[in-house]
Amino acid sequence: MSREKRDYGGARPFWPWLLGFALVLCAAGGAALWALWGALERYEESMPEAAILRSVRAVQTGTLTEEDVPAAMLPGRFATARQYLDEAQKLLDGLPDDRDSLRFVQKGDAAGQDGAVTYVVVDDEDGRAEFTLFPDGQGWQAWPRVQALSAVTIRAPRSASVFVDGQPLGEAELSATTAAAGFEALGESAPMECTWRVEGLLEEPQVTAESGEGSCRVEWENPLNALVTVEPNAEDAAALEGFFDRTARVYARYVSADASFAELQGALVGDTEFYNSLRTFDSSWYVSHDSTAFEDFSVSELESLGPDAAAGTVRFTYMVYKEGLRPRSYPSVYRMYAVRGENGWKLLDLQVQ
Repeated sequence: MSREKRDYGGARPFWPWLLGFALVLCAAGGAALWALWGALERYEESMPEAAILRSVRAVQTGTLTEEDVPAAMLPGRFATARQYLDEAQKLLDGLPDDRDSLRFVQKGDAAGQDGAVTYVVVDDEDGRAEFTLFPDGQGWQAWPRVQALSAVTIRAPRSASVFVDGQPLGEAELSATTAAAGFEALGESAPMECTWRVEGLLEEPQVTAESGEGSCRVEWENPLNALVTVEPNAEDAAALEGFFDRTARVYARYVSADASFAELQGALVGDTEFYNSLRTFDSSWYVSHDSTAFEDFSVSELESLGPDAAAGTVRFTYMVYKEGLRPRSYPSVYRMYAVRGENGWKLLDLQVQ
């Protein structure tokens, strides 16, 4: 068999190898760029500004739940997560959620929060919001700081248990304990009044109270000050109404020199400044008259300050008559303070209003 030389067309061209190498370089470069782009995106997402923008969007779209709210963002123990989210939506309403429309200013570390920082965000129209940022893995979690209402002050007898939004007030809210007005003469045995200061509220509170002495009434003297009074039970109320009625009439007649101190003395707590001032009272200055009478007499605003202390208000018009002259009328209001002993109720003090 004869040998035949085969011709394969000469040497192979170089360009396919060059093209393959270029494609490998392009693929490697693309992968590197993709990895770099992902790293940049992750870096950007880990920045405080990105965390704040995520928080703005989450609040504005209502995607957050009460369970998401950290306890550290509630300004006080009476604030709820639902109230916080409502206030946060009001705060961030209209705030842009893009980086170019906002300025971010770091204020410093957040007080009382380990590792947390505080930022202020300002938009083009000078609208602003403050955020607390907590470390979260390699990034941050941002929450808007909502403004609490001004502190609310509540005064109540010590015998009353006071509740704010259904939660009882405790030692943390107790700011002062003093003798109840009108009973200072009793010294250490005086019924006491508690002053409570409630802070960290996000909505106007519902204040209620309970007492074993009677039903409670809450009155708002102004939007930041509430007064709790305890109404006496039916039996005590009847006894007090009769006592204040009788004693106020004798007191008015004693001042006008129509009754003696002996008639009034039995209704008084002895050896007090009020008792001594009445014992030495000089009624000679009172206008000369022939007779007196009471009109429009009423006893109201009965208040229990403790098991054996109470107050009430008496209103009446005191008519003074003298033959030949027109009757004179003196509208009168007494705030009366009484204590109960073995012999029933006694008048401790009386203030003419």
